Amino acid sequence: MSEVAAKKQSQARKSSALKDESTAGEEWLTTFADMMTLLMTFFVLLFSMSTIDPVKLQQFGESLGTQEGSTRPSEKLVSLSEISRDIQQVIAQEQLGSMVQVSMTSRGVTMGIASDLAFGVGSSDLSDQIKDFLSRLIPTMQQATYNIAVEGHTDNVPIRSQRFPSNWELSASRASAVIRFLVEQGVAADKLRAIGYGDTRPKASNDTEAGRERNRRVDITFLSIG
Repeated sequence: MSEVAAKKQSQARKSSALKDESTAGEEWLTTFADMMTLLMTFFVLLFSMSTIDPVKLQQFGESLGTQEGSTRPSEKLVSLSEISRDIQQVIAQEQLGSMVQVSMTSRGVTMGIASDLAFGVGSSDLSDQIKDFLSRLIPTMQQATYNIAVEGHTDNVPIRSQRFPSNWELSASRASAVIRFLVEQGVAADKLRAIGYGDTRPKASNDTEAGRERNRRVDITFLSIG
């Protein structure tokens, strides 16, 4: 073999070795990319599960058990979508669309009740109209497996009375009044909680009367978690 051919073979071997080293050094990128793909899939799954109705999930599990031959009886469960539908039906029948708003989020189903409908000015005594409205939802609340949060809210106009030294006491007393009524009507007390937020969580600006009217409310939420 000539000296020139030997040099060419040596250079070819060196070039091949460098390529092999370069390929070996980049193998970790494939593993890293696979790991990132799996992490992204995992977080997408978590996000999608955050809005799953737990009752529907349980019903799905029970349907699988029935298909496998299970005969275990189960009670009638009410899903969040059914709760939202029931509330909206009662609102329509009572013609309270301008006073009661329903929303559904990952937190659960919330009905926002205007305080002007539920209470007198500066009072925590329930009106007859709101009692009639809530009474029609008692069966739904009794069947629901969710905890129910009752949250009182006020506008930012200060109140200083002997009974309510501040808006904190007024909002908490209004939430408690709703819960007392629900318990009296047969809703289990251990699924209820009363919270007073005062004027700390406004839905609109307190600079206008319309905004203050929106902020004076009681929110009743069927909690998907907690």
